[in-house]
Amino acid sequence: MKLSKEEIKFIDTYLESSDVVYSDIRQEMVDHIASAVEKKMELEQEDFYQAFKSYMLTHKKDILKNNKKRWSFSWEAIRQFLLFLVKPYMLLFGVLLFFFFKNVDVNLYFSEDFTLKDLFFVLVLTAILFQSGYIHFYLKKRFYTVEKTAVILAIIYYGHLFFFPVFGTQQVSYWTLTVFSFLFFGYVVFFIQELIKFHKHRFNYI
Repeated sequence: MKLSKEEIKFIDTYLESSDVVYSDIRQEMVDHIASAVEKKMELEQEDFYQAFKSYMLTHKKDILKNNKKRWSFSWEAIRQFLLFLVKPYMLLFGVLLFFFFKNVDVNLYFSEDFTLKDLFFVLVLTAILFQSGYIHFYLKKRFYTVEKTAVILAIIYYGHLFFFPVFGTQQVSYWTLTVFSFLFFGYVVFFIQELIKFHKHRFNYI
């Protein structure tokens, strides 16, 4: 027995009010719950609301627990990013960066008023603002597929705070510049690719 659009929307609204904030995760849950409720209606000859109520009474705790596990931290995002970094064209990009920073002393172009650390901060801040603006003003909904990459950007940012000089115009080694430039620009390309993949399926979500 197939559920109506109104009944599907009812499940979605129920999950949203239960703090399942990500639309794409919620869609997966809606599909799972709808399938289970349809079977329950057919086997037990119940109407939608009876079947839904009894199903959620038994499974709600596990569903919401699983939801919190999924969005609390994304090791999968980190794994996908690391796999992306070892693609041949990214490795070639890393080699080019290495030879560039080894032969060009970019430290000479910075002063105490604006250091390499400041530049990196501006770049990361720009990426954060773009990602936040894209989600809140363009998508206007939260999607785990898009937001999960933020943890990578946070790791890159806090890593640069540790490895870049703290004061003045101290020299930044070409190794450090290579690694963090590779990670940052790799992240930008990775995020763009994730957006492209996301938009191919965006309208599948409620």
